[in-house]
Amino acid sequence: MQHHRQEKQNATPTTITKEVTPLMKESQLFQPDAAYLKRLQDIEVDFYKDRTQCNIQGREQLGIMEEFEVQGLQQALDRYAELTTVQGYRATGEIAHLPKLIAGPTVDWVVLSLRKPESQVEKEIAQIKAQVESDYLAQLAEAKAACVAKEVESLIANERRKKRQAELDVKATQEAEEYARVEAEVLAALGGKQ
Repeated sequence: MQHHRQEKQNATPTTITKEVTPLMKESQLFQPDAAYLKRLQDIEVDFYKDRTQCNIQGREQLGIMEEFEVQGLQQALDRYAELTTVQGYRATGEIAHLPKLIAGPTVDWVVLSLRKPESQVEKEIAQIKAQVESDYLAQLAEAKAACVAKEVESLIANERRKKRQAELDVKATQEAEEYARVEAEVLAALGGKQ
């Protein structure tokens, strides 16, 4: 029986080795999620495709449509021809983007809503995606920094609690030893040990 136990102890144990990849060494907690980032980018691109550009200070937003206010009907026709033939803008059939005539007392205004040229749309979509990625990575970095700070504070507080407890334990031991010593002296002075 003893021989059998000895053989079991001497036998080489079979171990399952798991290859550690570089990604496994680092925590996956605050690493960018490509699928989530793509969803965020797609959402912003969809918003872009539904919006008209706004250039009002404080409310700026990119949009696939751009509005042009032109004074007078003839100037509006000339501007429309230039924008569509030379600059690559396109008209859409959506009711919200049809030209609007605003009649004034002396001068009429025409508001043209046109789709931006494809080259400009591609640049702006790339810009939107880059901005979303930048914002997402900044949020991850902020969340990681906050988590690290919280964990560091927790560990420091735990270390302080342990140190205080150790100091209290040492003090209690010293007090108990001192009490025992004084008690022994008192007993010796009274002439007897109990």
